[in-house]
Amino acid sequence: MAAYKLTIGDASRLIASGELTPSELLKSLLDRIERLEPSLEAWVTLDIEGARATAEDLTSEIEKGVSRGPLHGIPVGVKDIFYTAGLKTTMGSPIYRDFIPSRDAVSVARFRDAGAVIIGKTETTEFALADPAPTRNPWNLEHTPGGSSSGSAAAVSSGMCPTALGTQTGGSVIRPASFCGIVGMKPTRDLIRRGGVYPLSWSLDHVGFFTRCVDDAAMVLGALTDGDHLDYHPIDRLEPPRLGMLRGYFQENADENVWDGFEAATMSLRDAGARVEEVSLPSTFKLIHAAHRVILASEAASVHEENFKERMTDYRVNLRGLVASGLLVPASEYLRARRLGGRFVEELEAVMRDVDCLIVPSAPTPALRGLESTGDPAFNAPWSLSGYPVMTVPSGITEDELPLGFQIIGKLHGEKHLFGVAKWCEGVFSFENAPREPSEMA
Repeated sequence: MAAYKLTIGDASRLIASGELTPSELLKSLLDRIERLEPSLEAWVTLDIEGARATAEDLTSEIEKGVSRGPLHGIPVGVKDIFYTAGLKTTMGSPIYRDFIPSRDAVSVARFRDAGAVIIGKTETTEFALADPAPTRNPWNLEHTPGGSSSGSAAAVSSGMCPTALGTQTGGSVIRPASFCGIVGMKPTRDLIRRGGVYPLSWSLDHVGFFTRCVDDAAMVLGALTDGDHLDYHPIDRLEPPRLGMLRGYFQENADENVWDGFEAATMSLRDAGARVEEVSLPSTFKLIHAAHRVILASEAASVHEENFKERMTDYRVNLRGLVASGLLVPASEYLRARRLGGRFVEELEAVMRDVDCLIVPSAPTPALRGLESTGDPAFNAPWSLSGYPVMTVPSGITEDELPLGFQIIGKLHGEKHLFGVAKWCEGVFSFENAPREPSEMA
């Protein structure tokens, strides 16, 4: 098997045994990037020489019997709103076209400490909102990869790197992971520290990431979180889970491909022994999307107010409209939205009392044709507002050969349990499809 196809787990074992060096793994991935990047445009900045030097150092450490853990020698991508010391960080905006931070974001520093190799910076929508990046979907170049973590999802899906950092304020990890047929994770808010990540909305932003399997996600989260006690690996889930299925809003707003695929996936879980029961949406749910929008607009306006006044014409249409509307939101309306979010969390705790996790589709549609939109975050925003941990695993494929994602919502700080449920579901789905090579696409 070509090294770029290896999971983190498999690559880590080969590196530890001396059968594969970090330099050899990096070369395979860089060759892959050279082949695919002109078609996919997943990267905004590549640090090829820096990555090679780091891989050589890590190869020397292994030869001396030194291992930093499961991410030793594993190449990673970093969304271009994470500060990277000495490496350009643009936020997808001309305002920061030449900005080079002097420090790493906390999560980037943790990756380095764990022995990961930073390949470069992946494309993002402007300031991680909705104005699209140029990235294309590896499954079909005529479709969006989702956003705002567009480049990270496309890079992992296409085999350019085995994991990449992203962020989610609405649906910017779960939706692109679903569109690109990979695993995406948004942990409990602030489980992964946000220091050194350019903010969009302080109370909604989450650091998340992408991998190609659940086991890899557990290893990545372990490297990115505080303290040795947060050990999410190995995953051992023997008992079928009890799952709470949310219908209502999600069925009403899902297209036919998505809902039929979700019901088929749910039936396969039932057949495998899962207890799936319908649960009611909290009473506050009907107001959650409006509350999310008020909070997002208000906090984004606060973040961008100074730049917006001085360089408004450098903002693209979606972010410009959001900031302009946020500057007009009364403080009383913002505070009501925050209080509503608190009540929603309380009601979710009651809804989830008798189930392991909640399940819904990962997005209202498969990846949309065209690059004008990154898709609708409506199926993800409630969990960003509440701060609950979420994973998506690929569960099926449409007749048009676009992947479908299965979204699993865990309990606050219940990541280890969430991994167990996701691993069990992943085993039932046995999703083995992969994007075609660009040369094979019509």
